[in-house]
Amino acid sequence: MSLDQNVGVNNIELDGVCFFLASYLSWARKYRVYATRMPLIAYRGHARESWKLIPSLCRQDFNTRVLKQFEDEIIREFRSRLKLSDYTDMEILAYARHHGAPTRLLDWSSNPFVGLWFAVSDKNYDSQSGMVFQLVAGDSDLVSPSVGDFKLERAENCGCKKPIHLFVSPTKIDRTERQQSIFSIASFKNDYAVKPLDEIGLPQQKMPIRKFPVPAKLKLELRRTLAELGLDAYGIYGGPDALGKTLSTLLDLSDFNVSKEIIPCSKPQTPAA
Repeated sequence: MSLDQNVGVNNIELDGVCFFLASYLSWARKYRVYATRMPLIAYRGHARESWKLIPSLCRQDFNTRVLKQFEDEIIREFRSRLKLSDYTDMEILAYARHHGAPTRLLDWSSNPFVGLWFAVSDKNYDSQSGMVFQLVAGDSDLVSPSVGDFKLERAENCGCKKPIHLFVSPTKIDRTERQQSIFSIASFKNDYAVKPLDEIGLPQQKMPIRKFPVPAKLKLELRRTLAELGLDAYGIYGGPDALGKTLSTLLDLSDFNVSKEIIPCSKPQTPAA
């Protein structure tokens, strides 16, 4: 009897995961055909496909004047309390976003598997399909990419006169290397910041965003597969809390019918007379 038969592994589901990953990689690599000037390509995962591409600060029903005040307060608090006097405003927003503060930034990654991990990492949403978004900042009239030295203060001051600015997270920011972080920031001008990113467009051009759905039935096995590849909570965040979540994922066999023939129950040893 094979191992698969003993533990009741659903071969159809595993085949589905393999097919999904192959299809996902093929989709993600479409724009890797650029031979010279490689565009900045970013990935973002949502646990629910219905969630909009709106940054956390702008999900509240306030006008941009109030949101600007909130943003300024977040920058002041982080700069004063954490002694970040040498950080630019945008560096502080990147730091704040990595630590859960509501900001005008949307988190992305240059690694398509990191984007996929965020779509499947929360088991509370295993019953709902997710989504991975790909943003390509090449020749778009809507997105201005920045891949050199990080000198941007605000989206309005980037000089590109485009509604969206995409930039690689500064290396001084925690978790940047772990998550291969990229951020997008939308201008407050014309209320771009409060609109879903994929709904911003011009008459002659739409936002260069593609979508890849993640079926709910594959989330658990995808999460395990990514964890075995080192893409887990600890790899993404670091720290003991994240390590605890990683081990919880790896040791979660709740959907397996584990046979005693494979994992025998140990019996207490009888002391020798």
